Amino acid sequence: MTDPIMRVKNLSIGFQSGKETKTVVNNLAYELYAGETLAIVGESGSGKSVSSLAVLGLLPKSAVIKSGSIHLNGEDILSMNAQAMR
Repeated sequence: MTDPIMRVKNLSIGFQSGKETKTVVNNLAYELYAGETLAIVGESGSGKSVSSLAVLGLLPKSAVIKSGSIHLNGEDILSMNAQAMR
């Protein structure tokens, strides 16, 4: 079997609220293979938009990626600088 083109593993995201961080995405994981279509569904407020913004590198400055990884074609996009993301 081939490797996935995208792998999100144990992704947790929070937002600063005063002195504490409120977790809004907790341990999200999925793999996407070439030729597949991914649909993210869930209730309002379940973290669909926030997790998608994390994958795109567009989270607001108040967001904190608490744990996990996002790999695109084997490269960790969370460690990429702005130029590499472009």
